[in-house]
Parts: sequence; structure tokens; C-alpha cells
Amino acid sequence: MKLISVAGESVAPGKGGSPSDTFDRSISTWQENGQEKTITVTYVRFFGKVLAERGIYDQEAEGVPVSHLVATLFLEKNPEAKETRHYINDTEDFVALFEGFSLTKWKERYPL
Repeated sequence: MKLISVAGESVAPGKGGSPSDTFDRSISTWQENGQEKTITVTYVRFFGKVLAERGIYDQEAEGVPVSHLVATLFLEKNPEAKETRHYINDTEDFVALFEGFSLTKWKERYPL
């Protein structure tokens, strides 16, 4: 798998009082077997703070936003995933993506 790009964004607020302004989206595009593929993972923005509070990953200290990592980590943990869009609403499921995570190793594996 050759990573082409990673991006993160805040989900735009919806109409009718939707709480969508509390979500972030992580997007990864990679090349596999000559085909370009993209996966998106939407998650509760607060989960990024949980990572910092638990000492797992602090995006402020590391300089790389959580939203730039989540989709790629999701793909690594779920290589059999067929769908291109995913949603994580459970704190422990989100934290599990970062189990054994090292930003240095991630950058070595996926030089952009």
C-alpha cells in the first residue's frame, strides 16, 4: 500500500440543530494494485482529547493532527473493510486504533 495523501476536516454543521459540528473526518487515499482508493472515517471530535488525556497521542505536542492519522490507522487495523466510509462513535474503539502507535514509525512507513 502506497499512501498518496491524508487529510482531516471538521464536518460541516447540518440543518435543524444537528450536532455535526462535534465531528471530524479523516481521509486517506492510497494506491494498491495499481488502483487509487480512498477511505473516510468520521468520529467524535472529543476523542482526540481523550487520546491526549490518556497520554496516548497529543496532537498539540506532536504537530500532526489526529484527523490526519485516523483513516490510515483504521485501514491498518481493518484491512478487510470493504466500505469506503466509516463512523466511530465509541471511545474505546477509537482509542484501540492508536494501540502501539508511533508517529515516527508511521512517518517511516508512509513518507508523504
